[in-house]
Amino acid sequence: MKTFSFTLNHHGTMKAALGRSLENIPAAFPALFAAADKVCLVTGSDAPPSLRARALALFPEGRAPHEYFWLPPSESAKTLEQAGRLASFLFERGFSRSSLLIAAGGGAVTDLAGFAASIYMRGIAWVSVPTTFLAQIDAGLGGKTAVNLAGAKNIAGTFHQPALAVCDTAFLDSLPHAELRSGAGELVKYAMIGPAALAAVIKKNLSKTLAGDKSALTACVSACAAYKLKLVAKDERDERGVREALNFGHTAGHAFEAMSGGKLPHGEAVARGIRFALIASREAGILKRDEFQRLDTLVDALRLKPARVRRDFRHFLSLVSRDKKARGASNRFVLIAGPGRLAPAEDLDAPLLKLAFEGALK
Repeated sequence: MKTFSFTLNHHGTMKAALGRSLENIPAAFPALFAAADKVCLVTGSDAPPSLRARALALFPEGRAPHEYFWLPPSESAKTLEQAGRLASFLFERGFSRSSLLIAAGGGAVTDLAGFAASIYMRGIAWVSVPTTFLAQIDAGLGGKTAVNLAGAKNIAGTFHQPALAVCDTAFLDSLPHAELRSGAGELVKYAMIGPAALAAVIKKNLSKTLAGDKSALTACVSACAAYKLKLVAKDERDERGVREALNFGHTAGHAFEAMSGGKLPHGEAVARGIRFALIASREAGILKRDEFQRLDTLVDALRLKPARVRRDFRHFLSLVSRDKKARGASNRFVLIAGPGRLAPAEDLDAPLLKLAFEGALK
């Protein structure tokens, strides 16, 4: 087990444990668990018994959670109503400001549970235990908590860092192959935005990761999670531009996801958002054509199936203009000039965007 500790500019210290088949987490972080008068485990109602058993294996006998709360499956959990249900559940069972919430599940579970932890009694400690590939390298880390509103993702939310993030790749053993392929969209993002050493780890392990190789998965999760947490430590609340790199591929990706009516998995939507950003960068003169070809080869490696997205360009423009990252501009995208060299751009013209839109959805 690798452990990390990061000093944050707003939220004290955040700790992380990364590895495979982790056990007895409270012994590794005694102060956090000793201070908790009550512990509640939050997970999805669709979680298989093996996931629940694996989550409980993190805690020794006598340190098991006092209460359990089950959320609806996937994105349907991310509503203000569900956050209120969880907060009421905690209050009715006597949870205090000294209590602890443990969220074990995919990104929807960690988003909702983290949000509830941030508003219950104006904030209680929580532990993020992401159990999907996508959540372990992205969604379950970083302290951005949120619920969806009006059909748009993550419109109401807070910054509330988990006191501890636990990424145990043993959770990934039972994941369907499609889940690994979806998460690989975020892997490609890290290969493009990160340093050469991180890109090398990802490129070396990408094909094995897609095949479910346990060692490759652990290598990629450890490298990507550690890198994201370092960025978060430098720019916890997305105020300095450092953390904006993590949005690469996400503005267009979120729009594609919404336009699919939920049929396009998040990771695949991000992969198409990355291709959109690559084409837009090339057409804007930011990315040289030979560099475009090298980077786009990484997206090709994912072997994306035909996109199940309506080709409605006007709807796309409407969605990106209302993206919370637009900051008042008609649109704002994180573009790229080369590996590790990001170039945010605003108010890109419609013909350029349409070319990128059509290319991303081929």
